[in-house]
Amino acid sequence: MTTGLHKARALLASLALALATVTPAAVTFENAWIRPPAPGQSVAAGYCDIVNQGAEAVSISRFVGPLPVELHETTHQDGMARMRALAELPIDANSTVSLRPGGKHLMLFGLDSGLEQLTLRAVFGNGEEMDVVFAVGSLTGEVRP
Repeated sequence: MTTGLHKARALLASLALALATVTPAAVTFENAWIRPPAPGQSVAAGYCDIVNQGAEAVSISRFVGPLPVELHETTHQDGMARMRALAELPIDANSTVSLRPGGKHLMLFGLDSGLEQLTLRAVFGNGEEMDVVFAVGSLTGEVRP
């Protein structure tokens, strides 16, 4: 009985260690920018390329910042665009997920139109976090230098 308990504890410790070593260290964020809200509005959209150069998949459970942020996806059905919140954003090993207009993107609520950049924190499924600096662009989608 004691041997079985020791084996179970060893197995649980091994699983915990394996989960702890899955890290987003190989993840980078490129071309991060926010389209500012239209005049008189406070809702903005954020975009970037998320590159996972690691050998294991990772997921982003949310973004947090100084204002409310949600992961969203735009889909098209019967000629209508529909937006829905995403519970997580998986990124396969050795792949890129692009947050782009008309697809997956960030929705930011209460954005001050005078900002030139905004730092958001990506929270990964394993609890690790990474800060990402987004440039605030023009309504034409051009990123400010």
